[in-house]
Amino acid sequence: MTTNRGRKDVIRDRMAATGESYNVAARNLKAMKDMGATREAVLTQRWHPADSLDVPCPCGGTCEPGETCERCHARHRHVARYPGSVTDVETWVDRYDCLGCSSSYTLTVVLRGRPWGVAETVVQGGAAEPVVRARVFPGVAHPLLRPETSQDD
Repeated sequence: MTTNRGRKDVIRDRMAATGESYNVAARNLKAMKDMGATREAVLTQRWHPADSLDVPCPCGGTCEPGETCERCHARHRHVARYPGSVTDVETWVDRYDCLGCSSSYTLTVVLRGRPWGVAETVVQGGAAEPVVRARVFPGVAHPLLRPETSQDD
């Protein structure tokens, strides 16, 4: 565990090396720390569906085989994955499209160790109520939240 003093020393060292302000150096160090998780989240979300149902799904093997369509009796194929919650960062939604018609369905899945962002408890409001707020990793497309952007102070 890093002490607050040690963390500040690391930030000051980066400031001296790069000429960044304290806030920018701290934010960039945090981004570097989250880089591995960010890369995993982007890979979890961005993949192209397999051309055939005979090969394993390129999503990483976490999806279920597609069900048979009730309308046209063709099979459904796993085609997309996106974040499925605004606070639970390990919840994703898998979308399956029918290969024969326009039918589709979604499944909510929990991918342990593959978050799409970081959940933080922050104090909000006049009553100082603690609430959970999620921060989306850069590069991850969330249907309800915006990804974190870098801002210069």
